[in-house]
Amino acid sequence: MQRYRAIRVKVTMPVITADLTHVGIFVRDLDRMQRFYCEVLGLVASDAGRGTTAPRDYAFLSSDPTKHHQVLLSTGRPSDATFTTVNQISFKAKGLDDLRKLYRHATEQGYGRLRCLSHGNAWSVYFDDPEGNNVEVYLDTPWYVGQPHTDPLDLAMSNEEIHRVTEAYCRKDPKFMPVEDWQEKMRRSLSSQAKENSGE
Repeated sequence: MQRYRAIRVKVTMPVITADLTHVGIFVRDLDRMQRFYCEVLGLVASDAGRGTTAPRDYAFLSSDPTKHHQVLLSTGRPSDATFTTVNQISFKAKGLDDLRKLYRHATEQGYGRLRCLSHGNAWSVYFDDPEGNNVEVYLDTPWYVGQPHTDPLDLAMSNEEIHRVTEAYCRKDPKFMPVEDWQEKMRRSLSSQAKENSGE
């Protein structure tokens, strides 16, 4: 099977350049979902209520005092829906110890589809929320490799072992580079695109 490659989109002038700040999902059980995201991932309710133009119940959750909400939960998911179109909802951990703590908790609670993966550029723990949406909690690594990329991640290893094993896997990738080099490459690419858009 031929590997999918990103298309090169020629943008004469984007309408705007926007930052992604939050995600909203339809749910069946609003209280249960709110408890999950608050108790497991440390979000707090910033607002809640019933919409007027869209008559549904809403819960707004955030872990950042500068952002009103990062996750919006809304009633309205059909009770007979057997498939979620959410690929993943991703949260950033503060360290490998957080990933270990979360993995132990998810194991004890029996969360569905629990797995640990290294993407080369990130270490990730994945599991299902109570309504089957795929949640990722991740930590950036110091390296870049081409994506998608998946290697095993053993959180029973020490931090030093995880760094050593991950770097060894990463160095086998033809696109391997320190993340600072990739970030600089992205800055140049974005700057070049901005100049093209402005006609410079």
